[in-house]
Amino acid sequence: MLDKISTGVKNLDEVLDGGYPRERTILVAGPAGAGKSTFALAFLVDGILRNDEPGIYVSFDETLDNVRADAASFGWDLKELEAQNMLAMVDGFSLRAGIESPEKYKIELEVDEMLNLLIDLIDSIGAERVVIDSITAIALGLSEELLQRKEILKLSAVMSALSTTTLMVSEMKNDAEISRFGIEEFMAQGVIVLKYLFNKSGRRTLQVRKMRGVKHNMSEMPFVMKQSGLECFPHEELYDI
Repeated sequence: MLDKISTGVKNLDEVLDGGYPRERTILVAGPAGAGKSTFALAFLVDGILRNDEPGIYVSFDETLDNVRADAASFGWDLKELEAQNMLAMVDGFSLRAGIESPEKYKIELEVDEMLNLLIDLIDSIGAERVVIDSITAIALGLSEELLQRKEILKLSAVMSALSTTTLMVSEMKNDAEISRFGIEEFMAQGVIVLKYLFNKSGRRTLQVRKMRGVKHNMSEMPFVMKQSGLECFPHEELYDI
């Protein structure tokens, strides 16, 4: 029987019959505005606050100050978790953008460098959960398609071999195409797709496209992000899409 780890999203553990399979790599895909980064942060915060499981967050798309500010709107004090040595925040954005960074951990947009740092941090804080946000930024930093696929595969293979559960965030170009670089959907053991429906209600949805070894609800379901937390509604139907 698979050991499970909580998702940080209300009702999603139920959908997955207990949560994500532990020590697997899960792809979180969706268009801009779908809530991918918040979804991934909820996974880390839940692990720390409810299960005493340290985590690591790597950001290539935003400054860490912006990430902390966004988290604060949900009542998550990331600075405090960092001070407790339960959370390590890695700045992969500033060097890429050519700006100064006061962060303790900062890296170039380079897979080998990131993996070396992640392995050290996993050992030093005992991390059990990792978020990489995003693999799209890593791939777009590479000029050749073959190299993009090779580096994504390397990243997935190494993270899958470590004793952590990893969420890799990826941006979809459209609703129908999960794998922007032709490989993301296939290298992960699980795939969660988030969408934002630009209609009058501005609704978000969540769908578990794949979760290897887990029987799960495959329907697209309503998903909300509010100050009290994140929640999906597996027993509600979507209308007017």
